[in-house]
Amino acid sequence: MSNQNSIEEFEELLKAPGVSGYEDGIRDLIEKKISRYGETRIDNIGNLYMELPGEGPHVAIVAHMDEIGMVVSNIEDNGYLRVVKVGGVKDSLLMGRQLIIHTKKGPVNGVIGHKAPHLITDDDKEDEIVSWTNTYVDVGAISYSEVKELGIDVPDPITFVPGLRWLREGFITGRPFDNRIGCYGLMEALKILSDEDTDLRLSFVWSVQEETGLRGARVVANTLSPDYMIALDTYTTSDSPGLKTFYKPIKLGEGPVLRMIDVRMMSSPRFIQHFKHSADAENIPYQYGVTGSTTDGAALQESGSLTVSLGVPVRYSHSTVEVAHWRDISNLPRLLAAGVRRLPL
Repeated sequence: MSNQNSIEEFEELLKAPGVSGYEDGIRDLIEKKISRYGETRIDNIGNLYMELPGEGPHVAIVAHMDEIGMVVSNIEDNGYLRVVKVGGVKDSLLMGRQLIIHTKKGPVNGVIGHKAPHLITDDDKEDEIVSWTNTYVDVGAISYSEVKELGIDVPDPITFVPGLRWLREGFITGRPFDNRIGCYGLMEALKILSDEDTDLRLSFVWSVQEETGLRGARVVANTLSPDYMIALDTYTTSDSPGLKTFYKPIKLGEGPVLRMIDVRMMSSPRFIQHFKHSADAENIPYQYGVTGSTTDGAALQESGSLTVSLGVPVRYSHSTVEVAHWRDISNLPRLLAAGVRRLPL
């Protein structure tokens, strides 16, 4: 696949909706694209699986499909929608956003407006962050009945408008990089490893509800119990202005990241060393560090498997202007394949 085709496929993943708990759109797209490599299955919570059979050790690789967003919580008589946040959506990012409400009739455009500066009075706090509890979505309707005619109902999922824009020489910005980058990396690794002769039993899993409690990954941990678990996700960088430097700086463009420790997980040290040696052997750039938050790896590790979390560095995580480097995204499946093909430890 040419580089342009790869970028177009990645952008297609960005445009598919998948608010946590409502992953049907992105799951259907991924399932369609990977069906040529074997049979797929979907479990009761919504995780998507594909297995390449083998008699050797069992390796499960997991990337979550879901994204942060909102759901419709109420339709008011004046035609405005009220919303509830799903996942780590910051109130400060809500005002002035373009949205898509995903209904049974199809997508409906909407916006979260803000008070115009012309209407601000002395009683207003001009720089005050508006809470989600005071947020309204405008879909151009003036009554409850007009909203219902559009097909909107409680609790239809809502996404921020997705997209991809280029900055300079490999730098890209858009949403939802978290975690369509991991989804893309897992799909590309499947393409690579499906052509290789290996005794490993390989399970590729696109999980659900990571942003709301690692729920899909917990199902994977409780049902698969493989020898090795690998989580693919993004990695929040600390290389932008205004951030404290108690985390090791991770740079965009210098390779995917071995996530050694976060707030809920310590990657298995032997597995970390294995990936370092594998990357060195194939001259694949990589970084390693300690960071905040967590990934599906924290839940996967509860299976008792050797577990490691790999990520691609991203600035401004959980915003509408996440920034990554295409070189890091391209090297994620290479790093993953390098480590997997050298198993067992």
